[in-house]
This record gives sequence, structure tokens and C-alpha cells, in this order.
Amino acid sequence: MDKAHANKRYRLTIERLAELMNTTPATLYKWIETDSMPARALLAWQHLTGANNVARYLASAEGGVLIKIPTGKAPTADDVHVLQATLNGAIGALLGFMAGETDQATTLGKLGAGLEALAWHRANVAKADQPELEF
Repeated sequence: MDKAHANKRYRLTIERLAELMNTTPATLYKWIETDSMPARALLAWQHLTGANNVARYLASAEGGVLIKIPTGKAPTADDVHVLQATLNGAIGALLGFMAGETDQATTLGKLGAGLEALAWHRANVAKADQPELEF
């Protein structure tokens, strides 16, 4: 998914990504195919692709979620609507899973997204009295 995101958003091919990561395309293909990228390359990969799917995968493999650090801004009505839609999707997936209509991977993904959204808003509320500057 990260590779497709890098290609779509930044028009970076595997060859260009490999060059920027100071490795060969064959090595990068091998890492992707075997899901075995070395830890030293992960930050560069995430930075270059502009996606955080690997970090999210690693967090979920340990039973965690990945949460972007909020800036302590007052939420807008749109922010709350997005949160509500995300939570509705998570509850719907859970109900579907319990009824045997939704698969485990989809349910876990939607529940994780709901948890991440709630945790972000929780931290944002906690930081509301110490807003940060936008640069």
C-alpha cells in the first residue's frame, strides 16, 4: 500500500525509492515481497512514501494503535461529524462480525480506526489549554 501511495502521490517508482534509500531495486523488491525490511530503513521508507501503513501494522501486531499527536486545536463540527461516522462504521462492523456478515480483518481495521480517532480527540481535549502554534 505504501508503494502504491508513493507512486500515486509523488510519482516515485521502486527504482527511485531504492535510489533515495541508498539500496538496489532488487533489494527493495525483496524486502517488500518478504515483509522483512530492516528497522534502519523503515523511517526513510515512511518519509519517502508519505504513508504510515508499516508503522500501523507494527503497532497493531503488538495490540496497539498509532495515534498522531494532536496540536490542541478546538475541533470543528466537521471534525466531530468525521469522528461520528468513523465510530458508526466501527460499531456497524462489530455488529456485522457478531452476525457473521463481516470478516475479522475488516472488523479489526474499523475498530482500530475508531480507537485511533477517539484517542486523538481525547489527547486534543487534554491539550486544549495549551494550544500549539501552526507553522
